[in-house]
Amino acid sequence: MENNHQKKQTKFKYSILTVVLLICIIELTVSVVQNISKNITFSSKIKGLVAKRDEELNKNKQLKADIQNSNSERVLESIARNNLKMAGKDEILVIVNKTDKSSTEEVLNNQKNKNRKTAH
Repeated sequence: MENNHQKKQTKFKYSILTVVLLICIIELTVSVVQNISKNITFSSKIKGLVAKRDEELNKNKQLKADIQNSNSERVLESIARNNLKMAGKDEILVIVNKTDKSSTEEVLNNQKNKNRKTAH
């Protein structure tokens, strides 16, 4: 009887150890899956950030090249002529104002109306 009782206790201990071992294996599996998914997510984020960094570096190089080019005499002269309405040495600057077609028509219509009123 004692022998039978000892066998039951041993089986019970092994059953408890088996359950504990299964819980540990399940926890380990869940942790591994979470770590792999985080690794994949972070890897894709890193690739995206590297691509964005490279794009910004290229943009920065282009802007530096534009700054170098804008310091040339020809570009500065072009800016002065077009944006600042300046003339070169021994030149005369002529500015022609463009009138709005609708405002010109309004002025003509107003003059016609005044002429009609004075004629009556």
